[in-house]
Amino acid sequence: MKTRPLLTAALTAVLLLTAPLNTIASGRTDSPDFRFRGYTGGMMLHSGYIQSRPFELYSTASQSLGTMQIRGAAFGIGGHVKFAFGTPTDMLRIGTEGHSSNVRYAPSPSYAHTGWGGIIVDYIRRTEGRVHPFIGCLIGGGGVKNHIIAQGGTGDFVIEPQAAMHKYAFMAIAPFLGMEVALTPKLSLVLKADWLLNATGCQNDFTNGPRLYVGMLFNRLQR
Repeated sequence: MKTRPLLTAALTAVLLLTAPLNTIASGRTDSPDFRFRGYTGGMMLHSGYIQSRPFELYSTASQSLGTMQIRGAAFGIGGHVKFAFGTPTDMLRIGTEGHSSNVRYAPSPSYAHTGWGGIIVDYIRRTEGRVHPFIGCLIGGGGVKNHIIAQGGTGDFVIEPQAAMHKYAFMAIAPFLGMEVALTPKLSLVLKADWLLNATGCQNDFTNGPRLYVGMLFNRLQR
């Protein structure tokens, strides 16, 4: 995956985010309503179907052992904290977010772990109703640990005949969109979807695909 298209996508996402804020700033920055509005934070669970490109395995003698591909359902957990600025109805939120995600794939018990986190910026529209949509982007970093068991079992302290591990770090870009459903003035249900991208280079065993998040947020926001 080339870096230039990803950076272009990231810049596009930033422009989309700042467009509503320019509208706010042009008409309301002189108003006392435009100010720090508090913070929100919580935990989320996620799942989604992800897959990688085919990647090739080699023996210690540099002989090809065939190709494999990560493909399956990912499961994980994470959370964030965000600080809100703006008016009661239009808010820019800036904070941090981090997640951990695992996927098992054939031949079992092969699995890949991805962890990532970074700075998040999003825009949320808070109306008089209970449902508030938002859009944003995460920019940060992460790491992948791909444990490959081409031949073997799950026994403890048993040397597998054909096993390998691939570890690497990457720059993470994850555009997302979602909605928050107000349950009480200080408690919200959050639903979100994102797509994690590797912005630092091509790794054939890096997984792509949509992840869906659900969680609870605790709000300390001022109207």
